Amino acid sequence: MKTHNTQRGATLIEVLVAIVILAVALFGMAGLTSSAAKYNQFSRMRAIGLSLVADYTERARANLAGFSNYAYTDAYNASSRSTATSDPTRAPVACQVDTSNPAAPVNTCDTAIADYDKSQWLTNVANRLPGGTAYVTADLTPATAGVNGLPATRVLNIWLIWTAIEEGTGFFQQQQPCPVAANIATGTSVNCMYFRVTL
Repeated sequence: MKTHNTQRGATLIEVLVAIVILAVALFGMAGLTSSAAKYNQFSRMRAIGLSLVADYTERARANLAGFSNYAYTDAYNASSRSTATSDPTRAPVACQVDTSNPAAPVNTCDTAIADYDKSQWLTNVANRLPGGTAYVTADLTPATAGVNGLPATRVLNIWLIWTAIEEGTGFFQQQQPCPVAANIATGTSVNCMYFRVTL
C-alpha cells in the first residue's frame, strides 16, 4: 500500500517561524527595557531639579530685599562635576542688619546674602546634574498704586540645563525650550527644564 507524505518538513518550518517570533519579541523587550531605563533616569533628573528649584526659591523668599540679585543670566557653559569635602562657596562679605529703629531699619546684607546663595546653589546644581548649570531671571512687578497692603509680585523663571543622557552613539533628549539668551550653541546636546515660581 502506497502512502503520500504531503506533510514532510512541516515541523521544521513551524520551529523556524517560532524562533523568528521569539527573536522579534526579545528584540522588542530589549528596546523596551532600554527605553524604561532612560525614562527612569530622566525622571530622577526631574526629581533632583525640583529639589534644587525648591531650595533656590526658599533662599530668595528669605531675602526679598535682595530678590533682583538672584538672577543668573550668564551664557551657557557646561559645568564639570567636583567632589568637595568642604563648602567651596566664599563667605558673604561683611554686612549689617539693624532693626533697632523701626523707622529707619538698616540692611546692607541683601546683595551679599543673594550672591552667597546663588554661588552655593550653582555649585549644588553642578554637582547634582551632569554638566549642570542654570539660567535665572527675576521679575519684580510693583504693587498696584493706590491699593494698600498689596505686595509686589516677584517671579523667578528658572531653567535647569544639563548634558543629555547618552544613547549609544547619540543622545537621549526630552527637552523643554531652552532660554534663547543662554546662547546654547546649535547642536549642543542638552536637556532643559523650566520652572516659573511666584514668591
